[in-house]
Amino acid sequence: MWLPLTPASVNLLTDAGPYGELIDYGQKRQAEHSGTILNVSIFGGFVFSDTPKNGIATVVTARSDRGLAQALANEISERAWAMRSRFRKTLMPVAEAVIHANAGERAPVIYADSGDNPGGGGSGRTTELLMALYAAGARDVIYGSFFDAALASEAHKLGKGARFVARFNRDRGQAPWEQWDLPFEAEAEIVGLTDGRFIGRLGLLQGRKVNLGPSAALRIAGLTVVVISARSQTADPMFFEMFGIDIGKARTVVVKSRGHFRAGFRPWFPPEQVKGVDTAGLTSPVLERLPFEGLRRPSYPLDEDATWVSRA
Repeated sequence: MWLPLTPASVNLLTDAGPYGELIDYGQKRQAEHSGTILNVSIFGGFVFSDTPKNGIATVVTARSDRGLAQALANEISERAWAMRSRFRKTLMPVAEAVIHANAGERAPVIYADSGDNPGGGGSGRTTELLMALYAAGARDVIYGSFFDAALASEAHKLGKGARFVARFNRDRGQAPWEQWDLPFEAEAEIVGLTDGRFIGRLGLLQGRKVNLGPSAALRIAGLTVVVISARSQTADPMFFEMFGIDIGKARTVVVKSRGHFRAGFRPWFPPEQVKGVDTAGLTSPVLERLPFEGLRRPSYPLDEDATWVSRA
């Protein structure tokens, strides 16, 4: 059963929040039917694919009673629609994130560069948050991972310990990314070089081979920026640890990822220390900014007046 409910993926966490609660509820109701219901699946959809098939959907499989499956799918859908306002999430503005990064006594935090998730189609090259942190003189920040093969290659040619002007996005790239992939340059010291190959340690990439291509760690004032040659979301601590960077010593960690980083960085950052930052980019969870053409409309939260009628 399909709903005209198309939240951004940042609001589709499976371990908490409205989506996690729906999944738990579906599993509970399946168990209560003692084998007459074989499966309950609740699909979040991927709104950035911009297709008419997008939207939260519930699929219930019964052993023999189609009416029972229909009734349970309807029940779960009614529950989802009743909590639709919870599928909105307020992100931290960039200006607030910078102030928080420079705050005195506070627990360490990890920022998700929400608008630029390479795992969801982001370029991995937006510079908005990087430039803001640099301009504000933020300290003890590790930032990863910036996709710029030309910059990584230059660092490898110069060698560890070299100082140079690091030019990010000397090649602006292609549409639609170039509007956010703004050039940025700053004095940098090369503090680490690797071939970008490792075995994932935690979360999504645990036990898997990863190849980011020639990679470099650049110290730019109070920031250590990881630059990679193969576009990838920063979902594992090895993106930093392959350079010997101690994540536990950073006051602020920034990752270009939407949600997969949570499991990988959980040992240092429990949910209350995770902040989604409202950055611009192709994967911005602020859907009203994006020019959707294929979604069925009206659809919540893009359309506040979206309606849905139960089949009960």
